[in-house]
Amino acid sequence: MGAKYRGSIHDFPDFDPNRDAEALYAAMKGFGSDKEAILELITSRSNRQRQEVSQSYKSLYGKDLIADLKYELTGKFERLIVGLISDLGPQVPNPRW
Repeated sequence: MGAKYRGSIHDFPDFDPNRDAEALYAAMKGFGSDKEAILELITSRSNRQRQEVSQSYKSLYGKDLIADLKYELTGKFERLIVGLISDLGPQVPNPRW
């Protein structure tokens, strides 16, 4: 009971939020979207890093990353990616863990 929960997602090494924002923009540019590139990038970054990418996307393109993702993606995949990008605020561990 005394053990603390340790997250399994760690910061991505050599992280550059501008480079990631540019990669996401490129993955959504043109006809269709590169879903594999979006999935790989989003799932390999920590929550803090995903929030920085979202801010960088807004700074670079003047657009909301979540709105663009919602426009490009559909169904369960959209819900997954948008859920991972959404800022959930401070996380409180579940007392049942």
